[in-house]
Amino acid sequence: MFLANTEHNMKKLFLILVVAFAACHSQQQVASVQSEFYRIHRDSIKPDERILKTIAPYKNKLDSAMNVELILAEGDFSKSQPEGSLGNMVCDVLMQYAKSKSLQADLCLMNNGGLRIPVIYKGQVSVRTVYELMPFENQLVLVKIKGSKFKELMQMLASSGGAPVAGINLVIQDNAIQSLLVQGQPFDEQKEYWVLTSDYLANGGDKYDALKNPIERINLNLLLRDVLIETLYKMDTDGAHLIPVIDGRIRKN
Repeated sequence: MFLANTEHNMKKLFLILVVAFAACHSQQQVASVQSEFYRIHRDSIKPDERILKTIAPYKNKLDSAMNVELILAEGDFSKSQPEGSLGNMVCDVLMQYAKSKSLQADLCLMNNGGLRIPVIYKGQVSVRTVYELMPFENQLVLVKIKGSKFKELMQMLASSGGAPVAGINLVIQDNAIQSLLVQGQPFDEQKEYWVLTSDYLANGGDKYDALKNPIERINLNLLLRDVLIETLYKMDTDGAHLIPVIDGRIRKN
């Protein structure tokens, strides 16, 4: 009992000392702040030779991989609305990949904002070009949606002035759907349709809410740019070239 009381008293005394110290201790405050600005000239910064030497092997290896030529473009590919040759090419290549893997896709839909360069110029298309085109980590996704949702999606395209697509022929008049073919067949609101797209759009990005909460969703776990690189390389191996196409898949009356 004595030991217990002694321990209790010691704890009490320690607590009193802590409180007393805190009460006596004066708070420190910042009296004033002074700032100075220094202009650093670009020419005054000298590269660290040791760092350059360290990273050189990795830089050379990366440059070697990025400079690999994938395929020859026989003309310039550019973004535009209601359709552009760059968006058409990307969607056509993605649809070709889906077909090669026996994946059902009625429509491929991308967004112009996801294509980060406005033009791919005539000449060799390299791995670096594809990385510049698609620098983000967006993945390829398949979603199955009801015909009513597909119609809502098409109306979104009509009201926004068009987007990169493959698999449909859409005629727009006064920002509304005038006519619509899907895989060469008249649109049927009672059917269900598969849409090949990016995970960003499948999650409702760019206000494509019609793609959210689908009947079924297949995450392919493949980066869009990796699919493009693989397919373009395979096309080149088969002797194909990229030819700019504007075929009226989306047009305004």
